[in-house]
Amino acid sequence: MTKSWIFEIFNYPFNADPAKFDPQLCKELYDWKMESWIAAESLGFDGVFFSEHHFSSYNVSPSPNLLVAALAQRTRSLRVGVMANITAFHNPRRLAEEAAMLDYLSGGRLEVGLGRGVDEQEFLKENIPMEETRPRFEESLELITKAWYQPTFSHHGRFFHYDEVSIWPRPLRDELPLWITALSPATVTWAAEMGYRITSVFQSTAELKKVFGTYKSASVGAGRQPGAGDMGVCRNVVIADSDQEARDIAEPALGLLFGLFKEAAVFHDVDHVPAGYEFYSSFFRPFVGGEVSFDALIDMGIICVGSPSTVRDQIVAQVDEIGCGHFLNWGSFGNMTRDQTLRSYELYSRHVMPALAGGSR
Repeated sequence: MTKSWIFEIFNYPFNADPAKFDPQLCKELYDWKMESWIAAESLGFDGVFFSEHHFSSYNVSPSPNLLVAALAQRTRSLRVGVMANITAFHNPRRLAEEAAMLDYLSGGRLEVGLGRGVDEQEFLKENIPMEETRPRFEESLELITKAWYQPTFSHHGRFFHYDEVSIWPRPLRDELPLWITALSPATVTWAAEMGYRITSVFQSTAELKKVFGTYKSASVGAGRQPGAGDMGVCRNVVIADSDQEARDIAEPALGLLFGLFKEAAVFHDVDHVPAGYEFYSSFFRPFVGGEVSFDALIDMGIICVGSPSTVRDQIVAQVDEIGCGHFLNWGSFGNMTRDQTLRSYELYSRHVMPALAGGSR
């Protein structure tokens, strides 16, 4: 059985010039997006994951924990979380406290996702050296878990120091589900050794099969037997009544998304990346070295676009090949409208979700 989630980057699809930001259009965007997340519960999605980005129209969710709190109060069973809070932008003690509060506000429905981050422009504007992100990330995870599970804790690391302190409250549950966004082999291996779940995106089905193979091997090496539930894959998904209609919606939406992503995230010089980010020299190259065709993206499994039966077959095939137990439907992006988004979610619920849950394919 594969669980279905919504993943939300929350692009601002209007003029990207800061001087032309329109508060009314942004309010309308927040309103219908919230409507779509609430609808996810009745449509049978297992949960919603938000994202964290800063300084550009790529995302108007710089503080996604606020969205978790808001949605938790409007739903009853939907799981809610962030994929992911970027640890370098936060004091980890504060992240630990917020997660503990959200565990109560959601009635134990919180999913915690953390990542070291990769978006070059965000780190440059925040004046954080990218060479520090991995040690900050690993130290932050150590401190956060101490704060959650120890009545009183001390911590003395490279970046943070505490003596005999406590957080109030500690989480509602004995253990919080913890996810890591993992693209580089080093992060995949580290997460496996630590026993954390992982999700990944923007790689072909064949590449993600290798990623999860690495995760499984590292888990076994650490004395833990991993399962499908430890792994998730995120895909851009657009479903409409016909293949052509879905393509007509998806192509301009993906064009806008990838344009925003290139500006916000991709290294401007992929031949000279910061230490610790060597993997991304090749990962980002397609975004700067020429266009990848729409059909090639479908063939690689990076996007899932078409009629209900077409997308069902695309997703089921790659989930079976990868062996993952979670599918994150990144189903609203770029300039997609409210009606296009809700229709796609509805068709996914009716035709794809039963197949992933083990029904008729």
